[in-house]
Amino acid sequence: MKILHTSDWHLGRVLYSHSLLSEQQHFVEDFFLPLVEREKPDLVILAGDIFDRKIAPVEAIRLFDQFVTYMCADLSIPLAVITGNHDGADRISIGSRLLADRGLYLVSRLEQGLTPFLLKDDYGPIQLWMLPYFDPAMARDAMNDPSIEGFGGAYKAVLDDIRQRMDPAARQILVAHCFVAGSSVSDSESPLYIGGSGEVDAGLFAGFHYVALGHLHAPQYPRPFIRYAGSPLKYSFDEEHQRKSVSLVQLTDKLSVKDIPVTGVRDVRTVTGTLEELLAQSSRDTHRDDFIYAYLTDEGPVFEPMARLREGYPNILGLESNWLTSSTVNVERRDLRESLRKQGTSSDFTIFSSFLAQVCGTQADAQTEELFRAIYRETLGEEAGT
Repeated sequence: MKILHTSDWHLGRVLYSHSLLSEQQHFVEDFFLPLVEREKPDLVILAGDIFDRKIAPVEAIRLFDQFVTYMCADLSIPLAVITGNHDGADRISIGSRLLADRGLYLVSRLEQGLTPFLLKDDYGPIQLWMLPYFDPAMARDAMNDPSIEGFGGAYKAVLDDIRQRMDPAARQILVAHCFVAGSSVSDSESPLYIGGSGEVDAGLFAGFHYVALGHLHAPQYPRPFIRYAGSPLKYSFDEEHQRKSVSLVQLTDKLSVKDIPVTGVRDVRTVTGTLEELLAQSSRDTHRDDFIYAYLTDEGPVFEPMARLREGYPNILGLESNWLTSSTVNVERRDLRESLRKQGTSSDFTIFSSFLAQVCGTQADAQTEELFRAIYRETLGEEAGT
């Protein structure tokens, strides 16, 4: 059986106040669906976090609806979908039982996941088990076992129950949305746990031939038969060096998995240097339309860095300055605030002089004082006239 495994689309995601829906639409329509048409898989798996929040934007819902319709109605390729911790499970599940006859296997409640979907290929039967995101409380209810504690205990109880229902003559596929102990995480993932209470031991998945996981955004293998496909797009700047991909799985009498890199989408990356260096660099950058976060190394303040960088990097989303974030400057700014607080009724020029000394590192001379007072009087006059 040929399977395409993907996860964590997070439709409707926002990065630094910028909607990524256009990039997500490009991924779905210009990369993923053509990949499906080219590979002609027997099954496509979407392992949770379809949307970025429980009440998804209308445009995100529309994009997913168009994707599902094209997959199941136009291509007639079965689509297995579970809900993740970001998804509104009850909203997504509307009509799921009716749609199963059209090839959409959508599971949003743990109780549903305790019964497998039955598939078959030239190598014999396959049982497809689908576990949406669930927490220990949900497991206690579904298993009618108040003694279940922690995510590890919840998964052990559920998987032990599933193993008792397995057909020994069938190959076993599991789709789940969880955190497997020892896996690497990114800033863009919502934690499912505090400390180690949310971790699931990889040994609990014994007995399955392939485990298709969602939740973590970096593609990785906790075990040879356990795979996080990862998110198709970069959803935080700490994912800059991740190689995003879709997993192409071949499950015959043995298992093979191939990573297909996601291409043709706008990258997310950082640049570092002084303002002038970055401006010069942008003129030579062949990917200047990427989403950019800049780290400025200037030793002092610079004028309107964001506006100036946007001329070279039109999709810059944020910046940090060494000068503003260094511990020395932060101490100086704290001392300045304390100094101004103590001065209270001091003259405006005294306050300005303190600012100049502690922030800019210069002393106000007579010429500076004269210029300050002239501008100050002019400003007061304009305010009085308005």
